[in-house]
Amino acid sequence: MNWNYLFKHWFSTIVFTPILIEILEYLESKNYASINESLLLYFLMLVFGFIFSIPTYIIYSIVYYILAKKNINNYTSKLLLITITVVGILGSFYIFFNNREPKIGLQYIAISIFFGCLMPLKFKKEQ
Repeated sequence: MNWNYLFKHWFSTIVFTPILIEILEYLESKNYASINESLLLYFLMLVFGFIFSIPTYIIYSIVYYILAKKNINNYTSKLLLITITVVGILGSFYIFFNNREPKIGLQYIAISIFFGCLMPLKFKKEQ
């Protein structure tokens, strides 16, 4: 089974969302944080993003496995996987942050939907 879509979707969401957050924060506040502060914040967001996303991606990987075994078409599979991700992000932000950071949660959702739609889904490895 080809797990590329799952890992690419997961990592692109975790890696690119903090970049988007930093860019939008810069544009909104004109706050010129030092490069060290920005890198530290980016690193912290990577670590916490990875940790907080583990429960969602455990469920995601189980559903991914089932979809691959059942030969569900790619469009339906992508829609279901992206929906699981969005619900997982919303749930994580509600549980861990008591929904105090809805803007950041929405940025994670937007990046996740973007990369989820952009990447091709192939359950079987091509030979």
